[in-house]
Amino acid sequence: MNSQQDSSLVAGSDVIGLAAHEPIDTKERTRLQVLDAARKVGESVLGLNAVVADRAVGPWLPNYQALAKCGLLGLTLPEEWGGMNASGAVQREYNEILASYCGVTTFVQAQHHGPSRMILSCPNDSLKRRLLPELATGSMLCAVSFAHLRRPGPPVLTASLVEGGVRLNGIAPWVTGWGIMNQVVFGATLPDGRFIYVWVPARRRDFPELFSVISDESDTGTLSASEPLALCAMNASATVEISLNGLFVPEAHILQETDRATMQQNDRKGVLGATPMPLGCTTSSIRVLYQEAETRGLEAAQKAARSFESEWKDVRSQVEYWNDHTEDEHFFENAVRVRAWCIELAVRAAHAAVTVSSGSANNLTHPAQRLLREAMFYTIQAQTRDVLEATLERLKR
Repeated sequence: MNSQQDSSLVAGSDVIGLAAHEPIDTKERTRLQVLDAARKVGESVLGLNAVVADRAVGPWLPNYQALAKCGLLGLTLPEEWGGMNASGAVQREYNEILASYCGVTTFVQAQHHGPSRMILSCPNDSLKRRLLPELATGSMLCAVSFAHLRRPGPPVLTASLVEGGVRLNGIAPWVTGWGIMNQVVFGATLPDGRFIYVWVPARRRDFPELFSVISDESDTGTLSASEPLALCAMNASATVEISLNGLFVPEAHILQETDRATMQQNDRKGVLGATPMPLGCTTSSIRVLYQEAETRGLEAAQKAARSFESEWKDVRSQVEYWNDHTEDEHFFENAVRVRAWCIELAVRAAHAAVTVSSGSANNLTHPAQRLLREAMFYTIQAQTRDVLEATLERLKR
């Protein structure tokens, strides 16, 4: 097998070809445009910047500027707001492609899309008119913090209903992208145990029209961020903890309310949502194997690459199948199994990339060690107890 011509995972060669005479409908055209733009940014910017972006003190701005220039930071928003209105399937392919070039950039930009959709779905038209056009262009980015709601025990961030809105107290952990994100959607726990989601800017002075009902003399509480956490993987994500001390959030900035049962149900339905990044990481590790095989003439590396590529195709087809069968009575048991498979495959493929790279893999500029750290991160990203248990079962094999 020729490593450059025959591997469907070599950069840019995984485009689905269509016959020249075959008509392309609007949805398919949009899909191809999004994925082609993602590949071009990946090859020409993200891949070239992967080392510096991984080792930077914070998010590497040129990567996000390149994504914004192509309109990709408005991926999930409707066209009426300046977005690309990409389907869930396209969003998954997009994140998979980006992750095969730069894990930390993919992770940070992914934080922006969820809260953008939550703002889109909120009842406040004034908030949407002010925020959505700039969120779609990427001239503003929005962070998110509500994974902590899944934690057992006392809540770390609480919300109290007061006249005109709510007050937040506690610590919001794991807020990613601080510094390039100028707003956050926080999830907090109400006294009755329900959850509330609110929009909060880093600086109210950036959005004066949205706070005109608050007088200068009002006690609005405080918001302060820690220094970026020192992380083994995704250290350049500028992930911080945010302390909120009686922070007042106007009622108009409440996006939605829900409860634990609904959150758990959504977690079960969306268990495959975190698979694109480990799949992308596996793609990148296979590239390393093929490159090392060609450069050093290692037949064992090429055999390993072929094996991982075949397995990648198998698990990816399983992801696609179960994403299309979420109403099947056996969906969750299979989806969580496939999720664990994606995690374990990413770790094994990255470990193989380290192995074939020999001593060079221990250099911080080498992609293999970065991929192994990224695979470790994907092991625990969006982890629920079910995912944890399924991953352990997979690892025991």
